[in-house]
Amino acid sequence: MIQKEYEKNEKTVTVSVVNFNPVWGDKAANLQKIKTMVISASQEGSNIIAFPELALSGYECGDEARRDHKPCSMHEEAAETIPGSSTAEVAKLTKELGVYVLFGIPERDEKNPKVRYISVAVIGPEGILGSYRKIHLAPPPTFTEEACFKPGNDLPVFETKYGRIGVQICADFWVYPELSRILCLKGARLIINCAACMVGQTGPEFIAQITGCRGTENFIYAASASLAGKERTLSYYGRSTIAGRAFPSFKQIFAQGGDREEIVSATLSLEKGQPPFDQLSLEKERIRSFELCANELKKLAESR
Repeated sequence: MIQKEYEKNEKTVTVSVVNFNPVWGDKAANLQKIKTMVISASQEGSNIIAFPELALSGYECGDEARRDHKPCSMHEEAAETIPGSSTAEVAKLTKELGVYVLFGIPERDEKNPKVRYISVAVIGPEGILGSYRKIHLAPPPTFTEEACFKPGNDLPVFETKYGRIGVQICADFWVYPELSRILCLKGARLIINCAACMVGQTGPEFIAQITGCRGTENFIYAASASLAGKERTLSYYGRSTIAGRAFPSFKQIFAQGGDREEIVSATLSLEKGQPPFDQLSLEKERIRSFELCANELKKLAESR
């Protein structure tokens, strides 16, 4: 049974997550590759196509970020506002093809051009829906994100013809499950994680494990798009994964990529994925859970 608020939405959705190997610092080349892969995925029937963290520019910071803890000149030059030139170009394609596209981008703050975020642009047939800004930047000395970017502070959900979707970026999804739960309580049926999983930081099995876990614990679908291959000096696992619930099974890996660049797709039922018990009771429990979480988090914040 499908929830009443979603009856107007499509009953199935084909999701693609891309193992993507960006050309470091070459926005034009990466944008062209994103568009080519969107067309290819669309021709295969995909409705929602997601690319990894900082796919537009490349993830790795330049040497100055690690050596001097200064902003990376590559990301300074690559950053653009949302809406901006790259998102406008992708929006033309999504309108033409009737698909939704999400891709990682260094976003420049429209009010303060010196402020940048690790963001995901969310674009559909309707136009540019907005962006999600990474909340938990990976810390030094292992990572250099804090030298180049500022953290976001919002958890939006985006309305699509397949229902609401949530977006997260890498550590926000892997390490902070409460953020996924909030998106779920706000009505997300699918959470898309745009990530950069470096070789040596976790293991290739981690991506499928946590993606499946987030889907299972929230009764939703979850999909992770990860960078793949070698960038400048860093290498990435790939292993983009689509997972979630397929009752009576509570966790299922619907599709998973390897370690090379590829498009990973799965068709998901938005009816079969619903839990096989009374929806009204589930909604009451969600509200109770939300209120409990809000109260406990407030207590924790006040005790700090």
